[in-house]
Amino acid sequence: MMLIYYEFDDFGLGMCVPKLNDEKVVDEFNLVNFEMSNVISAKALDDGNENLFLLKQVHGSDILVIQNGKIEYKGSFYNFDYSLSKYFEADSAITVDMGIRITIRSADCAPLMFYGDGLCGGIHCGWRGLKDKIISKTISIAKDKFNFDVTKSIFFILPCIHSCCYEVGKEFLEWAERFCLVKNDKVYFDIPRFILSELLDLGALEKNIYYSPLCTSCYSNILPSYRATRTEDRIESFIYLSR
Repeated sequence: MMLIYYEFDDFGLGMCVPKLNDEKVVDEFNLVNFEMSNVISAKALDDGNENLFLLKQVHGSDILVIQNGKIEYKGSFYNFDYSLSKYFEADSAITVDMGIRITIRSADCAPLMFYGDGLCGGIHCGWRGLKDKIISKTISIAKDKFNFDVTKSIFFILPCIHSCCYEVGKEFLEWAERFCLVKNDKVYFDIPRFILSELLDLGALEKNIYYSPLCTSCYSNILPSYRATRTEDRIESFIYLSR
């Protein structure tokens, strides 16, 4: 497994990728992945014992908040500890505490990671969560609790399955027709374009949204794709505040 990370002034962004263990593949993967070569250089490391705070992802729209060493979840508070990873059923997390690595696991769904003025978070974006407005719900909580300014924030749509491979049922046309491609009576859903559109509607600036062109299904030789291979592997994407 390879750990790839990007270091910014105030936060870090990284991915643990199970099959990514070839330096040449890493070179092809890391910089082009977000069209970030003009922004910052990626670094590749052998997987270490990084602490990652994971959610028990259930394709829902519940949101967890970490502040002042406390986890707020459904109106209750818990002392933060990495041992509580996968304990809370939620598909989105926000933190204002330094160093806590909010982590999203994925093998076709899109990890959406974001940072804005002392706050960062991650959202597990599968179609159920997107349909249930998990992105707008997360942004709303961030605004209400921390005065999060979406217009000054940066977003990363990390590798996920794309419309070239994501065949869905015709019922998707009822709620996401603008983001569906119909070919030969089959329907394909465009997760990245759906996320991009929602972020823009919420006030994010397009120049602050970075997008991975890699389809997990097309690149299932190096990226986990449940659709393509029924793999148990997952990408673990994380974000944290460094100051």
